[in-house]
Amino acid sequence: MLVTATNRARTVIEEMGTRRAGVLTVTIGTGCCESTAPFLYEDFWPGPDQAPVGEVGDVVVYAPEYLRTQYPGDDGVVLDVVDELAESLSVETELGCRLILRGAGFTSQGEPEVCDMPPTSATGPVERVLRPVVGQPPAALQGIRIHG
Repeated sequence: MLVTATNRARTVIEEMGTRRAGVLTVTIGTGCCESTAPFLYEDFWPGPDQAPVGEVGDVVVYAPEYLRTQYPGDDGVVLDVVDELAESLSVETELGCRLILRGAGFTSQGEPEVCDMPPTSATGPVERVLRPVVGQPPAALQGIRIHG
């Protein structure tokens, strides 16, 4: 399996490297709800079946065995960015965007940076509302570091 990245994904990951003091890594396939979503973590400890499948700058990209077997040799995916938020522990969401995977051969050249198709539902267009995290964690949890 080979993971590459668009220039925009590289820029977002590089920016997070300036904002975070720990070691950044990208891992694919560790989400509970999005089993193949990429996550940018700080101080991530790879699991026993995680192996490096690429690098974005000096940030290592990991994937579990079940996913690596689906992309033999140099087959792979492209790490990209979209301007939408989801509930996630992935640190790039601080910038109002999130990492996604695209098919091999994808290039962002000429692509809009924001999807120009409005989200829809069964009843028609839906207005996208960005919901930033608000509030504070309980006092006992403030200042702790969570390792993914």
